[in-house]
Amino acid sequence: MNNMRTLFLKEQMEQWRSLKWVWLPVVFAILGMMQPLMMYYLPQIMGAVGSGGSEQGEAIADLMGGVNAQQVMAGTLSSQFDQLGIIILIVAWMGAIISEKNNGMLAFILTRPVKAWEYILAKWCSQALLAFISLGLGYFAAYYYVFLLYGEIEMTSILAGFGVYFVWLLSIISIVLFLGIVFRSVAVVAIIGAGGVIILELVSGISGWGQMFNPAYLSANATSIIMTGDMKGYFVGNLFISLVYIVILLALSISLLTKKSFHIGSSHE
Repeated sequence: MNNMRTLFLKEQMEQWRSLKWVWLPVVFAILGMMQPLMMYYLPQIMGAVGSGGSEQGEAIADLMGGVNAQQVMAGTLSSQFDQLGIIILIVAWMGAIISEKNNGMLAFILTRPVKAWEYILAKWCSQALLAFISLGLGYFAAYYYVFLLYGEIEMTSILAGFGVYFVWLLSIISIVLFLGIVFRSVAVVAIIGAGGVIILELVSGISGWGQMFNPAYLSANATSIIMTGDMKGYFVGNLFISLVYIVILLALSISLLTKKSFHIGSSHE
């Protein structure tokens, strides 16, 4: 455990040096504030820039319909975090292992008395902590403005939605770290990771029991909890299988690292 703690602190230092602890929370805070502010002021903005003045703004507001606090908060997840937010996170995570493979640091670490599981779990916990803080800051910034502009949402729904959505992010972390073990190019990891996540999110709109096996369905459940206070069908199975996916991906990553079945850079192959 001492090795894992040391590796975890090393990861935290790297994230501070690369300013991830600065720009990633700030970006998510901005994304969180954008949705409620945009939804609230869009009719006035459109009316101000259009020729119809306030009448045009009122017409736009009528077309948008009367949105409530739950709809705006759920829209923050689906429109901001689930699209641009996840892509930004993948970009932040994609080099976590590859950079150390290609510069020989990973080969050096594995010559020390460090076990593969300590290395992988330190990486995973470090990325998970960064994701938790960044998502939390953006999520509750969104809730703050929703509360000010639209009204209150039951806190149990807010917290439950956050927890379910965070499990979806943990799944993505596990996928990206596994891809980082298998491939040596950050571009390949970014394309496969982002492309796979987009596909999973697209098919998550399909109904049926098959969604139990789709971790992106957790995002749909998070928005449902915020909107209605209840989960979609097959939620328990979906949550359990998503957690199993995380364990399997971590186990595969540890196995590949233990067997050294990965590329460690041209000077070490």
